[in-house]
Amino acid sequence: MKKLMMLMIGIASLLYLAGCIEPDYTEDVQALGLEIEALIPETINSNFILPVEEPYEITYSMDSTVFTNEFIYESPVYDQDKEFKFTISRGKTTQEFTKTVYVLSSESGENETKLYLDLPILESQISKEDYTQANVRVETRTNGVYGITHETTEAQLRGRGNSTWFSYPKRPYRLRFDKNTSILGMPEAKNYVLLAEFADRSLMRNVVVQKMASLFTDKIYDLETRYVELYINNEYRGLYVLTEQVETHKNKLSIESIPGEINTGYFMELDMRLRDQPIDPGHFWFIARGYPYEIKEPDPEDPLYIDAQTAYLADYLSVLDQTLMDHSDYEDYMDVDAWVDYFIIQEFVKNVDIGFSSVFLYKEKDGVIKPGPLWDFDFALGNADYIDYGPENWYGMLEYKNRMFKLMMAIPEIRLKFRDRYMDFHYDVLPEIQEMIGVLSDSISSKVGANFTMWPILNDYWWPTPSEVLQANSFLGQINYLQNFIELRKAWMVDEVLSERYGTGDFSIDNED
Repeated sequence: MKKLMMLMIGIASLLYLAGCIEPDYTEDVQALGLEIEALIPETINSNFILPVEEPYEITYSMDSTVFTNEFIYESPVYDQDKEFKFTISRGKTTQEFTKTVYVLSSESGENETKLYLDLPILESQISKEDYTQANVRVETRTNGVYGITHETTEAQLRGRGNSTWFSYPKRPYRLRFDKNTSILGMPEAKNYVLLAEFADRSLMRNVVVQKMASLFTDKIYDLETRYVELYINNEYRGLYVLTEQVETHKNKLSIESIPGEINTGYFMELDMRLRDQPIDPGHFWFIARGYPYEIKEPDPEDPLYIDAQTAYLADYLSVLDQTLMDHSDYEDYMDVDAWVDYFIIQEFVKNVDIGFSSVFLYKEKDGVIKPGPLWDFDFALGNADYIDYGPENWYGMLEYKNRMFKLMMAIPEIRLKFRDRYMDFHYDVLPEIQEMIGVLSDSISSKVGANFTMWPILNDYWWPTPSEVLQANSFLGQINYLQNFIELRKAWMVDEVLSERYGTGDFSIDNED
């Protein structure tokens, strides 16, 4: 009897121990890992749902960011391979998996985006003044799968631009939706712009400058950009850059502007062309210290808008001008750090319009004057033959250019800020930009052939093409010219801001000592 009891106890102990032994889930985890790996897109440019499998615990990560139920896409500076990692656990079995994925930037040509506009009129009949109804269809590749991402009949189209509208056969457009709409992940808004980039044979300068701003500073609103192949009435029109309209908007550059109130938000543009219009200054535009500014917000056509608001802005900018001349109290009227960042970018790219037009600025209620957004860089980065377009010499603050920039750079304290911030730009931003240009140009290289077949300009002079740009008569040649300009401009700028003459405020063109 005693032996029987001992045997039963032994059997019970074995059964208990067997129940305590954790099963080995290695094969199950490996099989699940392979299934999940197959579900992760090879190419990523959008959010996607992550697999969840009970009773397994699964964690996902990329670039130290941990995800749970959904992968949240953030555009990299340029297309690049990344390691997508996930860990599967069950019981005491844990295994790590890694899949190399190709993450596309929002600007990448590998998104394969096509924008179709169907109009009730011919493309040649599109007016710059009047909108015409447009059916819109957007097709693109989302995480490797091509399809329609947006389609509506509630939109309108008209021409836009000044020299770009009247001087070139490939024309830019304003696309307006009837309600706030997000295209290709851009902020919801009614207004978008299709830039033709006809005069910029690299097709990249506006994209490059917006990316500079996004990498360099959070003090200037940068505009999102997307490459699209444009079709109007099913006819190919070329490779365009779709971008945000420069405006104040609750989903973008948000400023409360109230007509009839003096202390409110304002949005304006320095535009020398205002002098040529028949409307006198005083309501829609004003002159401050010799420079004309157009008021964008509040809308001067609003019946509640009053002339006193225009007078207030004219006086404010005049006082700001005087404080800069006096080298005192200017920080009470302007965001110095924001303007330094703004002028670093404008100066580096030698933008022709820095003292002429497309210089936007704003003032929030109870706030000071701030710059931005940056706009219109077709003729920057060595692409305009009617200025000193080479990579050497100062440009933006010289005589007859931007008066505010000139006055700022006459102040030693601001020159020190400019130098220190330029060094950040030089070492932290420009290398990324140069890398981006190479990768981005490769991504659109399969599209530019059709564009230059449609618009065969690589061997022809179109105002204001520099001779060196004309000689670089291929897309690769244009990219090499752009990269070379940036490299030479970098070398000149860093030497200049560290020079003795910079410290004394000498910005003369003659550098031969």
